[in-house]
Amino acid sequence: MTIGVMKKIAAIIAFCTIASVMMAQSGYDNAYMPPDVSKFVKTLTKEQQEELKAVTTESKKTLDGYRKQLGDLHKEIQHYYGLPGDRSSELFPLYAQRSALYMKIDQAKYHTKMRIDKILTEDQQKEMRENLEHERQKREVKKQLTMFLHPTNRK
Repeated sequence: MTIGVMKKIAAIIAFCTIASVMMAQSGYDNAYMPPDVSKFVKTLTKEQQEELKAVTTESKKTLDGYRKQLGDLHKEIQHYYGLPGDRSSELFPLYAQRSALYMKIDQAKYHTKMRIDKILTEDQQKEMRENLEHERQKREVKKQLTMFLHPTNRK
């Protein structure tokens, strides 16, 4: 391997490491958690910060409850998969519960978004959208680099 190739590989590894750390610090990786608005909007007043903290705390509590319910449902579904015979009479109602729970999660996330938007000014909403898009692009770059560096892990 030439020195130039080794430098390129080192640069890619360094970039992936930095991107991974930045994603972990962004506070928006977990699909069950609202974004930490203060990381995406730098012009928040103290009053806005307090309101946002109340909204996100409440949202996290609600979404954590839903996540636990989903985990319990998943375990129950897996239990029936392991049993012999036709278990559709037991499984289909669980599937319906799971679908309803996903709908509640989506509604809760949207409700939180609307509450956050009411707290922010139009300029702050724009800043947040732009910064969230920037974070999404960074995640996509990391995903592509990971696929490039680890081609056997493609899914």
